[in-house]
Amino acid sequence: MTESDADDISRALFELFEAYPRVKDQCIDQLRGEADAEPGMLLLRGPLKLLQTVHKVTQANKSATTADRFKVLMMRCKWLPLSGVEAALEGASGLRGVKERVEKHDPAREFVMLVAAELPSGELSCAHSVCAASSKVPDVGPWLYVLDHGRERTGRLPGFSYHGLKPARVSPEPALPESIPRPDYFETGDPLKERTSEARNVPPVLTPKQIKGMRKACRLGREILDAAHRAVRVGCTTDEIDRVVHDAHVEAGAYPAPLHYHDFPKSVCTSVNEVVCHGIPDMRELQDGDIVNVDISCILDGYHADLNETFTVGNVAPKTKELVKATHDALWKSIEACKPGAFYRDMGAIITKHVNGHGFQVDKTYCGHGIGEFFHCAPNIPHYAGNKAKFTMKPGHCFTIEPMINMGGWKDTHWPDGWTAVTRDGQPSAQFEHTLLLTETGVEVLTARLDTSPPLCWEAEAAAASTSAAAPATPAAAVD
Repeated sequence: MTESDADDISRALFELFEAYPRVKDQCIDQLRGEADAEPGMLLLRGPLKLLQTVHKVTQANKSATTADRFKVLMMRCKWLPLSGVEAALEGASGLRGVKERVEKHDPAREFVMLVAAELPSGELSCAHSVCAASSKVPDVGPWLYVLDHGRERTGRLPGFSYHGLKPARVSPEPALPESIPRPDYFETGDPLKERTSEARNVPPVLTPKQIKGMRKACRLGREILDAAHRAVRVGCTTDEIDRVVHDAHVEAGAYPAPLHYHDFPKSVCTSVNEVVCHGIPDMRELQDGDIVNVDISCILDGYHADLNETFTVGNVAPKTKELVKATHDALWKSIEACKPGAFYRDMGAIITKHVNGHGFQVDKTYCGHGIGEFFHCAPNIPHYAGNKAKFTMKPGHCFTIEPMINMGGWKDTHWPDGWTAVTRDGQPSAQFEHTLLLTETGVEVLTARLDTSPPLCWEAEAAAASTSAAAPATPAAAVD
């Protein structure tokens, strides 16, 4: 047993504690005690073989709560005040920087953990780390980072040149009642029927029965997006939004189409700030000044709905709000141009002209698509000018337009999870999407906002300004 072995078990213990974000409020806070206000750390000390054993036992524990899972391990821990480190760990190696960690960490969301391994040589080898925690997430560990499009999980933050945003840990998959019909990709991740359908090559013309099914599915999609919108606030996690969306699908007897689609691990896409699209809900709390896009795709009675909106969180910078509004307006300018005989390729020029006028750029990687009995089918509808999209619009065509607009350059890249598309320059991106049905005279917005839909940021500001203007002036105080 060497110092290298001690480093390995320390790293494994740090990852284990971080995988259970409720360990702080369920275990560590009780161990520390309310009376001890002095800054300090969680200390786990013991012979190296003992540390390996308690790690293995805890990792294999299948108890329902974090407190029960960590019971054996926590019996070996104690709370060590910063002032007592030198006396408790005299002569130990690896203590450099621990004082700075304790002083700089956020005790509301983090804790400092120190592992002291007693080596056979008699030496005491220490390692310390700041571990993230949250009392605002369900106790359903372990929470891990996503890799390989959702096929793999890891306890360690994947390496990447992150900008302002970093991935957080993702909760285990929520339960799906047996009563909910599963698509063919639920078990395999492969939407085989969609991938091999003729609808991938030629846009389907919907029958009256199919149109009726689409209207019903899209109405549900709108109601679910509105429910998600009501959940958005400072301090809310995107995982919480996912729970709202998942539960709303289950309650309606619908299937959340993203779940397992090409192995996507969640029921909704939540794209924050520089995330262009396909963000995976996680335990990060939304911050004042964030924007977040919520992308709803549901399957009801075999028909798909697809829509999304970008919401502001707290006090958002004026330029970012302009980005959100310009994206919304660009979508609606393209919708107004939809009619029988119009070219799908022309939508990109309309969108590009509007957003370029505001100094923004169209992301060129992703496009709108046909939709109906399949999640994605023909036609493809790029959002940038000069594209070569095929087909003209015909009555009965059903499709989405969903421009992703970047504040900076148009180019994007992907996080190591394989799903999360982010702007290369780290600047914000916004998106809006509707599912549309071509009629004999124009277009029907199947996912249109309802009278009960929560207001978008500029609507809320206009309403507040109107209320303020209508309020009677406060009489001046009388002067004798």
